[in-house]
Amino acid sequence: MGELTRWLSEDATISSGPGTAPESIAKVWGARFKQLDYGFSGAKHPYRPDDVGLFTADELLVLAPERRFELVPDGDEVLAVVTTRDRRRTPGPRHFGKRLEFVLGPAPDGYRIRRMFEDFHLP
Repeated sequence: MGELTRWLSEDATISSGPGTAPESIAKVWGARFKQLDYGFSGAKHPYRPDDVGLFTADELLVLAPERRFELVPDGDEVLAVVTTRDRRRTPGPRHFGKRLEFVLGPAPDGYRIRRMFEDFHLP
């Protein structure tokens, strides 16, 4: 968790779909690390680096309505969209939702995750 929290803003939250309230990313991922083994032998890499989308708020306005995401960045924020390559053919639970969305905001030492969306629930 220590390595993860250095990428989070102090008030970083995650939402998981309709009817859910935003929760602390650190709390949610801490529970996941306790329940799921992330040293799994699923996909070799959980995502393809060449398949990460980065969008400003202005770029998303141009792409709408053809391209729609759950999160929308404000002003100086950026939306990062990652399509995961989780366990597709091996038995066992998924470890990630099919797509992760991150709103990144500027911080004194770079960008930090402020909000996250992932349609995922622990098995």
